[in-house]
Amino acid sequence: MAKDGKHVIHAGGIFPNPLLNREGAAAAVTLPGTIGFFDAGKFTASVAGAESAILYVANMDYLRCMGVDDAIAVGEHVVAIQPLPGLFLNVRAAAGTYTKGQPVAVASGRITAVADGAAVFAYVEEDRATTAAAGDLIRVVFK
Repeated sequence: MAKDGKHVIHAGGIFPNPLLNREGAAAAVTLPGTIGFFDAGKFTASVAGAESAILYVANMDYLRCMGVDDAIAVGEHVVAIQPLPGLFLNVRAAAGTYTKGQPVAVASGRITAVADGAAVFAYVEEDRATTAAAGDLIRVVFK
């Protein structure tokens, strides 16, 4: 069970049915909620969100009965969700305090506070200020 009470990556919002997904092998051990891109068919965590590729969020592997805290091994199948406007996803966060409406950027496959010059990836959509340990899931919305 997720220590923070979150059990899904897709958390709602306006979305097409089915979601826009992409699949490939994990380039490294990957936790669901990791932000990354596909390079030569392999899901790779984003370094700073500035890669010239579409960013995706790794989904949990419910087909193999794996939850949000179960890592996807190197070479195993990753299904990742393409973020779209109005979509709510639980994503991995860097350690810090996050407040509703706060813009966040990507660093090492996780969200973090927006630094000078960094591109906004999403906005925090938690009901209250949340202090996250590294790797905790935080709900964000895409605009």
